[in-house]
Amino acid sequence: MQYTIQEVAKLFDITTNKIRFYEKKGLITPSRGLDNDYRYFSHEDILRLQTILLYRAIGLEVSSIKNLLQDNSKTNYLEHFYNQWNLVNDEIHKLSRIRTSLEQMMDTIYETNEEDYETQILNRIEKNMKDGILKNQWKDRWNFDNWAKNYDHDVVHDDSHVSMYAHYNELLSDVVETAISLLSPSDKVLDIGIGTGNLSNILYDKGFQVVGVDQSRAMLEVAKSKNPNLKVRLGEFMKLPFDNGVFKVIVSTYAFHHLNRKEKELAIDEMLRVLTPDGTIILGDLMFESNLSKSKLYETLNPLQINEIEDEYYTDISHIETYVQKYHKTLQKVQIDTFCWQITIH
Repeated sequence: MQYTIQEVAKLFDITTNKIRFYEKKGLITPSRGLDNDYRYFSHEDILRLQTILLYRAIGLEVSSIKNLLQDNSKTNYLEHFYNQWNLVNDEIHKLSRIRTSLEQMMDTIYETNEEDYETQILNRIEKNMKDGILKNQWKDRWNFDNWAKNYDHDVVHDDSHVSMYAHYNELLSDVVETAISLLSPSDKVLDIGIGTGNLSNILYDKGFQVVGVDQSRAMLEVAKSKNPNLKVRLGEFMKLPFDNGVFKVIVSTYAFHHLNRKEKELAIDEMLRVLTPDGTIILGDLMFESNLSKSKLYETLNPLQINEIEDEYYTDISHIETYVQKYHKTLQKVQIDTFCWQITIH
């Protein structure tokens, strides 16, 4: 099916001149009628125009859009929408930080005496800028896209020096059991760092509404190949693509240790944002009870084991326990093995 320029303009609620402008810039190339030279737009043209309008809406220059589109010689729907999803989610978080910062500064002016408010405003601006930089600079230095196809095999045939996956199934089962005890059928569950979908599929099979988030598209594709009905989204701990107060339970296994100490705090902030007021966070991961217990354990390990641990950011449970107190939350902990714990925040 083909569409005229008037039909396309009506579809997107834009002028025909705007469409002609993008054609002139080489962003779209509709076909022309042999008899009348009218423009005709295919489904691919409409998808391309929708992408252009989105990129323009978030402030990209025409030249930048052209460079992005040149990378897609074949129409790849998923590629289009994943790219757009990333851009939209980043923009939403950016604007949300700006809004929160403005609210805080207005509150400061109202609530602080005239001698102090300028200093407090500057402190808030500095903190918000630092937090924004941290949220945007996280990088996957473990290359999960390349690991996705072999992840399940590697978990079963764990060759790590500290046997980090020795109780993988037990940890997942414990997290599922805890989650089920808190959920009713209408509640929504968020699985952060869904990976290949092992935890989410257990909850899905038990009838719960599960959405999985991962920063690795390759991991999401493996998860979807196992269960096409499983809802998955591209996202990260510190930039969750959801509104406030959506989920009754948030679960995550073997993922939290990829965040450093400050990133963990920002991740807790973000998880609590999308959690219902009476909701619960359940983390199953590689952790230490405290820095003291970590030091004592290091005395029993060889250099290879220590180096492997230092390549990650194993959680200090005592630090998280102290941090969540500012939200009037409590933390419960259960040790699974030497390195693996389940912590519950509610």
